[in-house]
Amino acid sequence: MDITVKGKNFDITDSLRNHAKQKLSKTTRFSDAVMTAEVTLATERNWHVAKITLNCKGSDLHAEEKSTDMYNSIDRVVEKLERELKKQKEKESSHRTRVSPLEASAEREPEAPKKKEKDAFSARIESVQRFTPQSMTVDEAVKELESSGEDFVGFLNEDTGVFQLVHKKGRGYGLLEPRIS
Repeated sequence: MDITVKGKNFDITDSLRNHAKQKLSKTTRFSDAVMTAEVTLATERNWHVAKITLNCKGSDLHAEEKSTDMYNSIDRVVEKLERELKKQKEKESSHRTRVSPLEASAEREPEAPKKKEKDAFSARIESVQRFTPQSMTVDEAVKELESSGEDFVGFLNEDTGVFQLVHKKGRGYGLLEPRIS
């Protein structure tokens, strides 16, 4: 892995450069995909900032940490990247061990032929309720909603003569009004 250490508003000492390279060289145990690493060390006001970008095969990882000590910032940002590399490695290994859908279907017994493709994706209606909407105001509909304990109430608005629905939405209420064009 090629490691580049840069400084921004900051002169990098050899000990800082060696510390960063030593810490980053340990990340290769988590992934062989890391090709290059770019470390940027900076000071912003009273903070010591360490930014690292790992260029991996297929993706890049970026992390940043701030603290009052540059060595601590480097240690924390490398730990963060190690966690990300572990996650990435676990995802790859679990993805490889998973059986593909084609292989799984070949291992299973053949299924009965489907009647229609439309049936496989149609909505499943479990019950139908019919009601006659009552004429009321929006305020009366909200009171009805509260007293009934239902998720919504359908009614004919006395003011407009249009069928509307009142439903609970967050801390308040929502009003659904059909637009007939």
